Amino acid sequence: MKRGYAPGGMWHAFRWAMLTHLKDRWRELKHFAPGERFEKFHLAQQHQARWVHFVYVAAAVALLPVGVLFAFIPGPAVLFFALSAALFATQSLWLARRLDRAELALRKLWLTVRDWWRARHDRHA
Repeated sequence: MKRGYAPGGMWHAFRWAMLTHLKDRWRELKHFAPGERFEKFHLAQQHQARWVHFVYVAAAVALLPVGVLFAFIPGPAVLFFALSAALFATQSLWLARRLDRAELALRKLWLTVRDWWRARHDRHA
């Protein structure tokens, strides 16, 4: 085997490296506390190479039309919009702070709805 040769070609190696990188960043994002998660993640990403910033923006731009497409047909549009926003937040401190606030508000709403649902279910059981 030649030195520097990746089985499946260079494109396969690049995709594998990018997937591994994104999984590592996802674990890092989950590690931060809600309400400060996106801002801290944004600050942690500022030391990344220029090509990583470009890939994040390109991925965010690519996910937006997918979300729009799924908004008109049954599908996970919210997931694509959320992923796109999170990727854009790596480049924008303003957006990262807005996502932190939105996360807290959505968590509060979720807990309220969950508690209401459980109380309603318990009354009918």
